[in-house]
Amino acid sequence: MRKRSRALPAALAGVLATGALACTVAFAGCTSGTGGFAGGNSAIPEGASSAQEQQGPSGMLSNIQLVTADQAGDPLLAFAANSTMAVLNGPDANGQTDAPDSIVQKNLCFSPTSLYMGLSLLGLGTQGTTQEQLLTLLGAEDGQALLSANAALKSALEETYSDAAKIEVANSVWAGEGYQFTDAFLQEVQQLSAGAYSVQFGTNEANQQISSWVSDATSGLLKPEISTQDGQAALLANTVYFKDAWANPFNTASDEVASFNAPGHTLQTNFMRQEVDDSSYAEGDGWTAAQLAFTGGETMTFVRADEGTMLYQLLDSTDEVLSLLQMDEKLEPRTVDWWLPRFTVESQLKELKETCKVLGVVNAFSPESPDDFAPMLQVANGEDAAFCVSDVTQDVKLELDEDGVEAAAFTAVGIEKMALMPETEPVEFKLDRPFFYYVTSASGHILFAGVEYNPGL
Repeated sequence: MRKRSRALPAALAGVLATGALACTVAFAGCTSGTGGFAGGNSAIPEGASSAQEQQGPSGMLSNIQLVTADQAGDPLLAFAANSTMAVLNGPDANGQTDAPDSIVQKNLCFSPTSLYMGLSLLGLGTQGTTQEQLLTLLGAEDGQALLSANAALKSALEETYSDAAKIEVANSVWAGEGYQFTDAFLQEVQQLSAGAYSVQFGTNEANQQISSWVSDATSGLLKPEISTQDGQAALLANTVYFKDAWANPFNTASDEVASFNAPGHTLQTNFMRQEVDDSSYAEGDGWTAAQLAFTGGETMTFVRADEGTMLYQLLDSTDEVLSLLQMDEKLEPRTVDWWLPRFTVESQLKELKETCKVLGVVNAFSPESPDDFAPMLQVANGEDAAFCVSDVTQDVKLELDEDGVEAAAFTAVGIEKMALMPETEPVEFKLDRPFFYYVTSASGHILFAGVEYNPGL
């Protein structure tokens, strides 16, 4: 029988998914007096106003209703629901602005956990309104509570039930030439086992050093092409790596080619087949779901839209996404006849800056006070300087096959200078239409979430 998830304290209940992930936060010095950035591809044009910066992206996401910690029963699960909905309906879905249809026909995978832990490093090093907005999003009362929550989260993730299961969390902080982290910030992040490095950003040597760190931390699954900017002040990085085998592996001899009904056309794809006695299964309004277990106690849940229902309709509000992420409350033991397409998905999410704004983190990109980043960074020669976030990105890779799942994500937050079961008949679960999926750690956290519209891509 499959192992059930362990109960966790309220401070930790539900933010992950299975895979590897990495998060980085990059900084550069800021100067007071203007509302624009100087330098870097993600800079605001000279002369742009702070009011423009705070308006957030256009479209439906500017008006979404965020799930509260009270509604979710836990701040981390609320973050997972809010960020997953925002990403799957946002500009990263395919670069269009006509949401919700913009998510149709594009496979996408996202790591709520990596974004949470990366933004947490940022929250530990800020103060004022910038930190207040981060703490609100991350569900912590203050910096100490945020530090404790991340330490507990790291510990919970890395505890697995089998030798085959592997979840590893790593953090690092990188200071650019001419800048240094404060002693207080280093003492805090070292409690999260963060390594501290000094590099000259904008050089091939620095880019390769950071890329190698990410690759090593994710067992080589991620080999990102890092491109830092000359003058960048700092980079904060988080990685989470996951790999585990199915509790009931599939046999390649049972694979079967059949039709998958992608949006607008039908294609032939390879389905992994098996009947699993101790699966879990549920049906709801417009959807059918089933869950597979890994050897280490993690699970992967698949939610297929029923005929006549578009997948985006199941994901167009934070309340609906939260309900899907709470599937354990609905699932019941059932023998399931699985038809699961083998797939690999790689996503490059380049607009998470806009996602953060939608989620209420605005001042990090245009601080009201030049002192908001003072707890983290300072100029080495003692000169006055301010700092701000320039961009937030995430690269994700997830591989699913007959043996199990391996996944990784790399989230980057850049900061640049400012110019200031019962016995029943088997039920067939054929994932032959677009589906939503997510991976949950044994500790109950949502590690990865994604949509699969076309396994043939």
